[in-house]
Amino acid sequence: MGMFSKKSKELVYDAAQCAAKKKRMREMFNEAVEDGDDYEILHATQTSSKFERGFVFDTTTTSFYYYILGYRADFGKVVMVQTDRELTRHSEAVFIDMYSVDGISYNPKYSQVCLKYKKGCGTYGEILNIGDSGSKTMYGIADMVQKEEREKFLDFLEEERSRLLSEGYKQEKWKR
Repeated sequence: MGMFSKKSKELVYDAAQCAAKKKRMREMFNEAVEDGDDYEILHATQTSSKFERGFVFDTTTTSFYYYILGYRADFGKVVMVQTDRELTRHSEAVFIDMYSVDGISYNPKYSQVCLKYKKGCGTYGEILNIGDSGSKTMYGIADMVQKEEREKFLDFLEEERSRLLSEGYKQEKWKR
């Protein structure tokens, strides 16, 4: 490989590890959510950054949060179960009321979904990264490739967007 040659854009991952992690995610989701098998699931991450001005130097701290994101297209339900990076522990399920959401957008460059809440809901919304990660990832769960799951979730979100448009809510551009 020469000095100016391009890197391969192909994601390097272990397919067996990916399948084992998806199986573990299903087990954890079923523990946290009643009727968990009725939900489609995928992995999502969220980040938050905190900037602090110091006396000598400034610092930025970034926190990563890992979720198993479940959804039911027939009922319009979305559930998030927070996990650790090693998929050993999980939290209680947090249900997102899709009728509290008035905006849905997707940024394909970053594989990032934004669910924006209506005013008065207390927070802005959820910004979730639903991209793939290879075996050499520095953040997120390694060996997590979920193209089919992501496409199904985006289909679900497009249906929710059309519902919001029919209710009169203006939506940002949607590009896959």
